[in-house]
Amino acid sequence: MRTRLLLFCLLLTLSIAGCTAKKPASKEQRYPIEGRVVALTPAEKTITLDHKDIVGYMKGMTMPFAVHDQWVFNVVHPGDTVHATLVVTDDAEWLENISVNQSTAQAEQSNTAPDTAPKVGDTVPDLKFVDQQGRQRHLSELRGQPVLVTFIYTRCPLPDFCIRMSSNFASVASLMKASNPAAFARLQMLSVSLDPEFDTPKVLATYGHRYASTVDPELKHWSFVSAKASDLHDFAGFFGLTYAPQNGQIVHNLRTAIIGPDGKLAEFYTGNQWKPEEAAASLAKLQK
Repeated sequence: MRTRLLLFCLLLTLSIAGCTAKKPASKEQRYPIEGRVVALTPAEKTITLDHKDIVGYMKGMTMPFAVHDQWVFNVVHPGDTVHATLVVTDDAEWLENISVNQSTAQAEQSNTAPDTAPKVGDTVPDLKFVDQQGRQRHLSELRGQPVLVTFIYTRCPLPDFCIRMSSNFASVASLMKASNPAAFARLQMLSVSLDPEFDTPKVLATYGHRYASTVDPELKHWSFVSAKASDLHDFAGFFGLTYAPQNGQIVHNLRTAIIGPDGKLAEFYTGNQWKPEEAAASLAKLQK
């Protein structure tokens, strides 16, 4: 009897330990990186580097990186050379162990540095686009309900950029579906590709189902779209979003917005620090 009791206690202890075990942390990969500073965006906690090849990770290009150390923005200037460690996990990447070689040369102006930002209440341009089903549509067709819009491209490898935006959108949809089914039924979200030549409707549909399969499998509330280069340029420019192809990827900043039912800008987010909970609440509040 005593042996059975001891065995029961042992099994119970192992069961509790298994239930309370912590989820393994994402494995961190580290790569040395060297590059020239092109632009700094303290509000978004990013610096844009024209960097050399990162051996084992990516070719050299110009792109922004997250930086957690505030001192960097007080010391580093465009034109300086930075040596650092690029840390990459499953859902984030950032620079650490940063050292700076300061330059006295005048830095070139970067086309990735945000120069303009729209104001709440501004009328958003009526984008003409093609959705993941190959349908020709206009943004104005979505008038009457708010629209959450962002910019992505399907080949983006960076967890803090397009991947984060798409994951955030999926979270917005999940939150609304779980807490407010009526609001979810009126939800409208738009992911605009920055790579229209590669991101065909078929490619966008595949990408869309990857993120929306559990919350919006038929993509009734979330459209993945592309537009002509000239239309995309004007629409992205309204939001202060800049982008440029380089080495098979797109160098860009991050812009996300909520367009009100009247077609005017209601909320505007820069960078990747906006919260899905806040966006979901704003969308529900703006719905008619």
